Amino acid sequence: AAEDREGGVMRPWLGLVFGASVAHCFSTGWIPSLAPRSFAASPAAGLAFSASGKGLELGTQGGRGKCLGGAVRMAGDSMSGEILMVDEWFKKQGMKVSFENLGGSSWSQNYKYKADNGKEYFVKTARQSAAKMFAGEALGLLAMFDTKALRIPEVLHWGDDGKRGSYIVMEYLPLGGRSDQKALGRAVAKMHLAEPNCKEAKEGKFGFPVPNTIGGTPQPNEWDDDWVRFFREQRIGHQVKLAGDRQLQDIWKKVCDKTDGLQSLFEGVTVKPATLHGDLWSGNIASADGQPTIYDPATYFGHHEAEWGMSWCASFGGGFWEGYRELIPEDQGFKKRRALYELYHKLNHYNLFGSGYYGDSVSLMESLLR
Repeated sequence: AAEDREGGVMRPWLGLVFGASVAHCFSTGWIPSLAPRSFAASPAAGLAFSASGKGLELGTQGGRGKCLGGAVRMAGDSMSGEILMVDEWFKKQGMKVSFENLGGSSWSQNYKYKADNGKEYFVKTARQSAAKMFAGEALGLLAMFDTKALRIPEVLHWGDDGKRGSYIVMEYLPLGGRSDQKALGRAVAKMHLAEPNCKEAKEGKFGFPVPNTIGGTPQPNEWDDDWVRFFREQRIGHQVKLAGDRQLQDIWKKVCDKTDGLQSLFEGVTVKPATLHGDLWSGNIASADGQPTIYDPATYFGHHEAEWGMSWCASFGGGFWEGYRELIPEDQGFKKRRALYELYHKLNHYNLFGSGYYGDSVSLMESLLR
């Protein structure tokens, strides 16, 4: 959703202003799940999903491991592996549909589908494979859904369309303005405190079952049992490499040398894998039927403080922090680590949008040297 905060895109169909932009995404009611309740992806995606009494088991061609969730709430074409276009998928569910275009970004397009039974669905399409565009989003929404902390849109299906494109179908939420700020803060804290739905994260590893994207930037998520190394290499190091800028590389090296590879920033702090939204800014926060809701994630399992890397664009007030800190008190050194976590997103904005974020990125690195 980085394109919305950068371009100040107005979505009149939603009519909710968040700072300088309007959230693009979902709206309308909670929908009963379709049957059978299972989650499918095409073989082209290199992913397979199966439902069991223990939840969702994810296996990849690369053997990245299993991600076990709670009871599966997904619907699709079971394990047929069929490649269907959006309209064909709805037809297979026994529905006739109409749709309207809700706009989009440089990497995806959004639609509202209405079925002949009166139910409405949010559909996002892309010109790339489902594995690249929607696997991470689908599993991210499921990971947050499984914490039972917030109102998260339920994913019904994702897959390739057979025409070099892909799509994801999900619940269409009735978005309203933000819920009570204190309630939102407590809800996010509950998500961070909840047991992760992934086996590796439960065992103390950081990462995610699949790579995903942060805005339009690829976000690697290889499992690592060392949080500092994970963030140093797969977050900041990754963005610095993408930038290809000598000054950024030199300053980043100085930061790593000064902080013993960032280790000194975490002295006296115990870091456990928490379920993160990963891109929590104003355009991804709302309410649905009075409940706090967040969406359009870049989810992974990481340090709960990393969630605040986008807080400069989230308008969190005193009520939010009061609610959050009632459940998760501030750890020593947070203010300096907050600069580190903001750096990741400022570098990403530089890589996406250009020089307007370069100075901030340099300043944040320099603050870590003091």
